[in-house]
Parts: sequence; C-alpha cells; structure tokens
Amino acid sequence: MDILGYIPGWIVALLFFLPFTAGVALYFYKTRHARSWRQGIFPASLKFNQDNLLEAYLAIGSLLILIDYQRSKGKIAFINSYFNRYFKSANYNFGDSLLFSMRHPLQIDTACDWLNANLKSEGERSQVIYFLTGLAMLDGSLSQKEIKFLQLINEKLRLPKANLHRIIAIYQTFNDSHESEAKEKWEDRKRSSRAKNSNHFHEILNISKNASIDEIKKSYRSLVKQHHPDVFANASEAQQKMAEEKFLKIQEAYEGMLDK
Repeated sequence: MDILGYIPGWIVALLFFLPFTAGVALYFYKTRHARSWRQGIFPASLKFNQDNLLEAYLAIGSLLILIDYQRSKGKIAFINSYFNRYFKSANYNFGDSLLFSMRHPLQIDTACDWLNANLKSEGERSQVIYFLTGLAMLDGSLSQKEIKFLQLINEKLRLPKANLHRIIAIYQTFNDSHESEAKEKWEDRKRSSRAKNSNHFHEILNISKNASIDEIKKSYRSLVKQHHPDVFANASEAQQKMAEEKFLKIQEAYEGMLDK
C-alpha cells in the first residue's frame, strides 16, 4: 500500500520544501555580515567582543596601508605583532581577514559608528588612534596623506584634535628613544632618556613649553581621568594593557615637565 496516496499533495510538498527553505534562510542569515563587508559596510548589529573589535582595527588599518602601499613594508608584520601582543585571546585568521579587508575597502563611517557605539569612553576610542598612529609611523615619519587619514578617524571617533597631537608626540618619544639607544652605551641611556624625550613632553600634555606648575597639574589631572589604567578596570585585558603602556608616557611627560 502506498502511504503517500493517503497524504494530501500540499503536505507532501511542504515536507520536501520546508527543510530546503529553512536551509536557504539559515545560510543567508549566517552570511549576512559577510555580504555587508563585501559592500564595504561594517555591520552595525555585530556583537561587541574581542574578535569583532580586532576586525574593526584590521579593517581601518588596511585602509591606512592602502594609502601608500609602496611604503607598506613591515606594516603587515606590525599589525600581526600588535594583535598577538594585545589580543592574545582573540580567535581569528589574520591573513584571510587582512586580504579580505584590502579587497573590500571599508566605508569609514560604518566602522567608526560601530566603535562609537561600543567604546563608550574617550580613552577606549583613543586606543584605536594609538594603533593607527603606530602603524603609520613605523618608518619614523608621517606623510600628508597619513596625517589627513589620522585626523579624519580621530574626528569620526569624536575625539579632540589635541588627542591626535598627543599620540603623535608619544610615538615621537618612542622613536627618539630607539634612535638614541642605537648610538649610546647602556650606562648612558637611562641618564639621557628623559632629556631626549623632553622635546615632546609639552605636546603630550597639550600645554606650552613654559607652562606653569598649575597648568601642568591641571592638564595631567584631565588626562588621568581619561587614560589612567584604573579607568579600564572593566575593559578587556587588551584594552587594559594598551592603557597601562601608553599612560606611562603621560606619566613620564608630567614628571619631566615638573622637573623642568
């Protein structure tokens, strides 16, 4: 006896096509973010976690590389090293993600909107600028195109202009220190380090070279509220580590200005 002969045709069709329809729907649901990315759109609905934060960093970083691809030597290695240092718990395929981002350049507003929605404090958003500035200054200098790009991202992340100036000054102290270390003996480095970096201390604190003690302390207190590691107590391990290392430069600038 053919049991299908007793089942209405529409039920038979439903039994065959329902799994197919559900499979198609599931496929489109799971690939919705990839489709957005191919259109250069960073999905606004993307869940905030370390992997997706890293993807936002990578997508914007790839745009910086594309500004002057001929000067990109070492920058890919820098990104990989940066992520391995600060995003140890992230689960991602660096090579595939970077290649995808470079093939499908991001619309800057979409990534910045996602970052603004998920990184509530200026200190957290400043870390994005730290990363980009370090990437741009890998060769020790900034081109005009790179400066304009950094200014644009800084503005899109709703950060004050002084924020970018301070971060550039911090990286300049890094570069100055590395240059001096290559020329000096070990016993001379510690003694000369603060003197070498003092040219940028006022820029890091966003004050004049001849600022008064009160002005120095006022600027420092303002920066503490935004960038002190304690502010990141509830943030991810990566964000805490970045904050701690960068704040050491702010502390050095503060102590250096007081000494002067």
